[in-house]
Amino acid sequence: MIPQLSGHSLLVFVGIPLLVVAVLALLVFASSIADGPRYRPGLSWWAPPVWINGPTATKPDPANLPELPELTGAPGTTNTATTAVARTTGGASASW
Repeated sequence: MIPQLSGHSLLVFVGIPLLVVAVLALLVFASSIADGPRYRPGLSWWAPPVWINGPTATKPDPANLPELPELTGAPGTTNTATTAVARTTGGASASW
């Protein structure tokens, strides 16, 4: 014998579970829907470049640094180095 389901029973046992599944699916896929289009392999890259922790514009230009002070040695010695050298190279880059 097959039981007869009323409209109310059908709503409770079928409608509510379908509604719960639909809401959960919407919550799961909402973030990917909101993000917009993604890069697909084989297509050209359309997004602007992003450089995280790249150089900032506030760093000084090495060509505009002030000149080094005059070198002084111990009393009675001669100074063989050039006295007014612009600071454009050297340092950790090893380009002396």
